[in-house]
Amino acid sequence: MYIRSKTCAITIALLFMPTTNAGTINMGTPESGVELGLGWDSQRAEIIPNRCIRFAPVKEEGQTIRMQLKEVSDTSELMEQLSVSAGMSIKSAVGSASAQGKFASNTKVTSSSNTLLIHATVDNGVLFVGPSQPLDPVRSAFPLHGNSSTKAPWWVNSSEVSPVIHLTEEARDILGDGSARNIREFERLCGDSFVSAIYSGAELIAVMTVKSKSRSKAQSAQGCVKAKLSAWGAKGETSACATAATDQKNGSTEVAVDFTQIGGAGGKIPMNQEGFLNKLNELPSEAQAGPQFHSMNLTAYSDLPHWPHAIAMNTADDPEDALLVNFYYTLTSVQHTLQDALDNPDQYVGEDEEQLKTLQDQVIQYRRDIFGTLQDIQRLAGIPTEVPVFFGLISRTDPDAVHQKEQLEAMVQEQKKRLISFNGGSENPNLIKLKLPFPCVAVENCTQVNCDITGKDIVEYYVGRQSRRTCQTDSASMECLNNMQLDSLAESLDSISAKQDECNSET
Repeated sequence: MYIRSKTCAITIALLFMPTTNAGTINMGTPESGVELGLGWDSQRAEIIPNRCIRFAPVKEEGQTIRMQLKEVSDTSELMEQLSVSAGMSIKSAVGSASAQGKFASNTKVTSSSNTLLIHATVDNGVLFVGPSQPLDPVRSAFPLHGNSSTKAPWWVNSSEVSPVIHLTEEARDILGDGSARNIREFERLCGDSFVSAIYSGAELIAVMTVKSKSRSKAQSAQGCVKAKLSAWGAKGETSACATAATDQKNGSTEVAVDFTQIGGAGGKIPMNQEGFLNKLNELPSEAQAGPQFHSMNLTAYSDLPHWPHAIAMNTADDPEDALLVNFYYTLTSVQHTLQDALDNPDQYVGEDEEQLKTLQDQVIQYRRDIFGTLQDIQRLAGIPTEVPVFFGLISRTDPDAVHQKEQLEAMVQEQKKRLISFNGGSENPNLIKLKLPFPCVAVENCTQVNCDITGKDIVEYYVGRQSRRTCQTDSASMECLNNMQLDSLAESLDSISAKQDECNSET
């Protein structure tokens, strides 16, 4: 089957159920800075500069070193692997964010390249919130000599000593009976979560992209990297790296590395692959010499022991925002792939130049529209619809703020409908990739002139691999497709191609 164009709609029914994410999550620290115990607004992805819990800082010493190797297919998946929330993803697109979000937003990732995420962190201990205790403004998690007395000295106010972390008196007064109005005020002053731990040290994030005219050569180069970075993969290092070195020398394979480092001091900027591997080896000593806050834990107030369980708080990102963000970053990678296809037409099988330009113009316009909406979401998120009139005891509704937010909600709904329609009726943004031309490198012995590609080949390359990775970490995600759904997509593509062949033969 020779794929000429895929202009027909591909529809697949997928279920998406937003959930409330209570509990503790880990994410990168915002560029605006962070302190222990401060509040956090999940929807706006912003620090609330108030402490609404009574606690004592606890410090745990010692280094913890971690490294992960993950394959990624687009910018949206890169964001997810780096634990960048939807709210922080918006900030990454339109303004200040975390270093992790900014790196993911500015890094080129496409499905047509073999892309490996290398994520290494070195923690010089952790500072976390603990129950308040007398005479211990900051205490160690592992004291050499513990105080066996549980009774506070006579000069210490017993109300300031607690065996558990709890809300301050002021915060409890604001929360009151948990009415809708009280919860809104509590979230405004305290957020929905608080910073429960801060990790200091260094973090290195790198994206290694391998491009080759042969799929086997690209896999060999990627295998060399995995072998060098994994003790269990060292067995195949010699042969894999010898082949990869030859391929790079003769120009048949290109390897590019984009990286960012948070924390560390005295290190050198790596100028090649070997220099990058040396950088990983030096990261622990650099983290010790120049530590920096790089990530934090956020815990929902509703997880506190004395929290009234009848009062529920939503700590999840807005599902509508999350959907727009996923589409925005998936379309970012789609745009990069389309440009690569236009620049290298002999390396792709599919639509002609005019069809590719038309699709690219559509993608660019959708990204512009989403970007404008994300800007409005960020701008209006901080505008309250209720304005205090008299010391916070009386409030009035601001009709202008209400009107702006209603307009924004309608805009989001309309934009969501258009995106889903453009995507063949599905909320899964990965299916947009099925509109892309097929790279010759994906199938051995394939050229632009002559290539027999099935719908299964296309689905496997653009959707299947990423879907399986998603299913391993989040089987409830709409981007996790089972075998029946993947087969259904492949059959739809084969059916479209057959109809086009019939039409062309009749012509």
